[in-house]
Amino acid sequence: MEIITQNYEKILENLIINNFSNIIKQNDNRNPNENKVFNYIRLLDTLDEKICEIAKNSLVTIFETLDRGYKNSIERMHKYHIKAYTTRTIMTIFGEITYRKTIYQSKHNYKSFCFIDDYLGLKKYDYFDPYIKATILEYAANNPSTKVAKIVNDMIGNRIKTTEPYQYITRQTIRNIILSSTISKPQYKELETPDNLYIMADEKFVTTQNNNNEDVMVKDIVVFDGREEKNNRTKLKNKMSFSSFKDNDCVNDCLDYLYYVYDLDKVKNIYVMGDGARWIRNLQHEFKVNDKTNVSFNLDKFHFKQAIHHIGQDELLEKYLTNYVLNDSKKDFRECCESLIISNPYRQDTITNKKDYILNNWNYINNLYKNKLKCPMESQISHTLADLFSSRPKGYSLKTLTKLLNLRLLYKNSFNIKLLYLNNINKKDILVINQEHLIYNSFYTSHEPVDEALFPPNYYPGFYNDSSINFIPFF
Repeated sequence: MEIITQNYEKILENLIINNFSNIIKQNDNRNPNENKVFNYIRLLDTLDEKICEIAKNSLVTIFETLDRGYKNSIERMHKYHIKAYTTRTIMTIFGEITYRKTIYQSKHNYKSFCFIDDYLGLKKYDYFDPYIKATILEYAANNPSTKVAKIVNDMIGNRIKTTEPYQYITRQTIRNIILSSTISKPQYKELETPDNLYIMADEKFVTTQNNNNEDVMVKDIVVFDGREEKNNRTKLKNKMSFSSFKDNDCVNDCLDYLYYVYDLDKVKNIYVMGDGARWIRNLQHEFKVNDKTNVSFNLDKFHFKQAIHHIGQDELLEKYLTNYVLNDSKKDFRECCESLIISNPYRQDTITNKKDYILNNWNYINNLYKNKLKCPMESQISHTLADLFSSRPKGYSLKTLTKLLNLRLLYKNSFNIKLLYLNNINKKDILVINQEHLIYNSFYTSHEPVDEALFPPNYYPGFYNDSSINFIPFF
């Protein structure tokens, strides 16, 4: 390790000296009227460029060293012939690299095999490396594809740019990576069972393409088990979101979640809240998990207050109408509405529709106030669905929408998308991964000797000291 450190110290020393010499020469010839801040920008740009060069050279050297080590190993000589030598070009976060690799052929079944690609888990013919793909998926969960392309293009190669970066990735590339991705399903952790559970539901219509010009209704369910104060803000405790446009998928996913993380036999009350749509009211039957648990539907206050405002359009009158409802005076409420229709005949349809809406949900409105509940579902669905899918004029294919919904839910439920993708890469089936057992460390910082278990067995023991290696890998 001391030799490696000394080599790198010498490389970095020469690199810095040469770069400073170039910068000084450039400054001698610069325009005297130029803003001096560009001296600083040039320094950052040059240093960043050279660091990326070091990283790319290191990757190529490590890849080719590993490949050469396997070629000289007893295992390879016993199982494979050397079939051909070739090169492969991939795009990494540091920029594009090209490395030499060996293609082998089995002595037993004559199938071809590339050790280095297999060892590194690089898919055949892929140009973008797994980390760039994982980064794209992570950003796609919270940004439109055009913005994702810009973010990732800015990250590749030099980070210090004063001009428009080269477009390595397009919006179509983003879409293709999303569609071809397979992401592990996270396993939930068990939680302490509370007396009460709260379920909110709403829907959002999303524009689609190649679907007979029909919008699809995406159902969204949010479950939580209380509220807590954090940084002077009230937050929903143990919140989890579920969304789908396919039948009752989100309902079934939510039920599976509840059965897994809670002991539902100990839950006393489940409060379902929403705007009164039929599928939401029916949730009180869907979530009737046992005879001991009381399940009730509660109309959210936002839609109740909105209906009252559309009827009254006067602060004092709205107050009277609200009191009629909360004091269970249907007769007075109806008479007041009829009087408003007589005095405002041009508003008859609006008043009648909102009156019927309140009468149809009369008990559910009183449930909300009796149980002292608050239903922030409008803000939840705005942040979960509307922000990404309907706030901009864009249509999605059903396949793309399915993939993006999955990414969006993982993001909103605070799961690590990068690790879930990397753990499922090169797998055909969707794995179920416990978050505590995600095995991946992107920053190897130990200064101890490298564990030989990281390398393939039966390596030629002297290949690490191969004198033909001009650039010593840095671990």
